[in-house]
Amino acid sequence: MAVKKAENNSANEQNSPSELQKAAESYRSGWAYAEYAFQYGVAIVICTLGGYWLDKWLNTGNIFMITGVIVGSVAGFIGLLKSLNVLKFNKSDEHGKRKS
Repeated sequence: MAVKKAENNSANEQNSPSELQKAAESYRSGWAYAEYAFQYGVAIVICTLGGYWLDKWLNTGNIFMITGVIVGSVAGFIGLLKSLNVLKFNKSDEHGKRKS
């Protein structure tokens, strides 16, 4: 009887993730979100700098820089939504449930 109980406990330990594995998984998902925020910021900065360069080159006011901020924000937001949808699909696929 005691041997069977020990076998059941070892089988449960093998199937359940350890605390270290749980912590590692939470850090992985956290870094994924940090990466998306970084990509959003980079899109805004690159488009803003491009607009600034165009303003200096064409000797205009700040119209291209303002346009760059807007375009960068929209492009970054679209990229953010696409990335989060992919992440959502991958998480639902890992659990065996596909959401339509």
